[in-house]
Order: sequence, then C-alpha cells, then structure tokens
Amino acid sequence: MRLFGSAGRLRSLLCAATFGLVLTSPARALDIEYTPASKLNNVTLAGSHNTYDKKSDFEYLTYALDKVQVIELDVWAAAGKWYVSHSSPLGNVNNCPKSGVIGADRNQDLRSCIDSLRTWHDSHPQHELVIVKMELKAGLLNSPSSLDDLISDISGGGAAARIPASSIFKPSDLMCFNAPSCTSRYATPEEAARAGNWPTLQSLRGKFMFMMVPGTVSDSGPRTYAAALRTGQAQIVFPAVFANANTASADPRLSYYTGDDAASRPWNVVFDMQSGVLDSGSVPASVTSWMAQNNFLVFVSDSTPGGSSVDVTAGRVRLRALSQTYRANVIDTDQETSGIPYAFDRP
Repeated sequence: MRLFGSAGRLRSLLCAATFGLVLTSPARALDIEYTPASKLNNVTLAGSHNTYDKKSDFEYLTYALDKVQVIELDVWAAAGKWYVSHSSPLGNVNNCPKSGVIGADRNQDLRSCIDSLRTWHDSHPQHELVIVKMELKAGLLNSPSSLDDLISDISGGGAAARIPASSIFKPSDLMCFNAPSCTSRYATPEEAARAGNWPTLQSLRGKFMFMMVPGTVSDSGPRTYAAALRTGQAQIVFPAVFANANTASADPRLSYYTGDDAASRPWNVVFDMQSGVLDSGSVPASVTSWMAQNNFLVFVSDSTPGGSSVDVTAGRVRLRALSQTYRANVIDTDQETSGIPYAFDRP
C-alpha cells in the first residue's frame, strides 16, 4: 500500500498519533565538516554497512541517519517481490517498520524501507544529501522500471510516489547543463562527470541519491539497470561496478560491461570496492586516481577503521588516509555509532 499520496499520507500520520509514536529519530549527531559549496565528487561522506541488518544499533532504519549520510539495503528482487534481508531470498529480516511508521512491526519489504525514508524526509525537509546503496543480491529480476515505480511512481506520473522524483538526484540531473534550467544536456553521465558537472552539497539538501551495486549471488543488477537507463526505460538509480582483484585495467567497466552491454559503460560513473583490495595493492591506487581524475565517484568499504579497540582518533586518521590515498567519496563502516564517521572535504 502506498502511503504518501494524499489520503495514504494522512493515514500514516493519524496512525502515529493514535499510538503516541514519534516519527523522528533521537537527537541528531551527524558530524559534517565539508563546505556546503563543495561538489559531491570533492567530498568524503560517512556510510553504514548493511544498515538494514543492525537492529541493535539502529532500532529503525532511519535512526542511522543521525550518524551517517549513506545507508545500505540488501534486496532480493524477483517475481514482483522486493524482499530486504541478508540471506533470505523469500523473506524480510530488517529494521524497516511497516509503512514507514516508527513503532510499527519491522521486517518489511523494500516498499516500507522507502516509506521510512519519506517519513524521515518529511520531518527533516532540509536534510543533507542521503545516499541509498542497494545491493541486488541475485540481480534485478524485476524490471528496472518497476523499481523506479516503487520509489517514485514514474509510469503513473508521480501521483503515488513514495519519494518524488524531484527529491532525488538522478543520472539525468547530472547530465543537466546549467542546472536547474537545463539549457542543454550532456550525452551521458560520463560526459557530464568528466566535465565536472556534479552539484554542490548545498544544492543537494533535501534530496536522496540511489545507487545499485552487484550482488553476491548474481552481479547482473547494475548491468541490467544501466541498459534500461541508456535506453530510456529507467531513470532513478546510479549503477555501480566493483573494482576488485579481477579488475584487468584501470577501468573496471571494461570487464563488466561486455558485448552488447559495452554501450552502457558511459552510464556508470560510480565505483565500489573493499579497502582490503586497495591496501593489498590488488587494486592499485592508480585505479582510484584515474577515477578521481575523471570525476567519478569512489565508494570504499572499511569495516573497522578504528580497529578492534574502536579508537576514534585512529579511526578518523584512517578515514582521512582512505580519502587522500584512494580518493574515496564515501567510506562505509561497521563502526557507525563509535564517533568515528564524519564527512569532510576530500584532501
């Protein structure tokens, strides 16, 4: 059930009031040191690994937004279903409350996770950019357009949108020259990125950005979505490809988008990787340097920047090092509540 078109939104609010529930999370402690005028490709944001799966840290999904700007959802998408869990392809195990109402039963599907973000968005209308990283565990077996509709009701003109398309930073927005008037457009996201057309963090306030990474069962999700993006059958999500030990060149897209899919490479301007492959040299620093030189976004996962002792000072030094050495734009961790995560201008 979609709750945020007129009557549905009212029902959600009345339900919360009836049970004395608070729709917002506890006092915010988001630590931001970047300059609002900085562009997205020139900052490093704090992220959370497997946010949906951390009920002990974040009773509800949006509580994580007190600590980080980037959250992660694992999604199993098939046969019209959108399950959110780590390892259950036919069930929901997560901290998303039903219909996005704080206090309602958790363990809901992707619809309620997106409803949660909308509820939070409505109570924090000038929030900093929030990036939603989705791992499509077994690929995108539902159509890309159905994902867009789940989020923004694109095919219905947005009337039943959970999050309006206007509140989302999309690939087409990156391609917009002279925003917001869009006097012309770049041909592809890659052309726009290379031209440095990323928006400022100031202009991204009140917005979301969705990205999709390859899954552990099937890595095909971003490939499927990028093809739809290229042909105009999708528009909401940024596809991302992994850089790992199997990366044969500076550009991981070359080995991921092959054959007929090679035409989708310019529609992928976001890259994801583990810090371990960077530290070991399996993915040389020259790869992320090439990405940064082309103004592509670099996402790095580093589970314990503060070490087993959760040393805040050492953890922040580590974040700075990942940002400077590997040009990370986002660093997600498992130490979200430690005081280590913060956002800053990339050195």
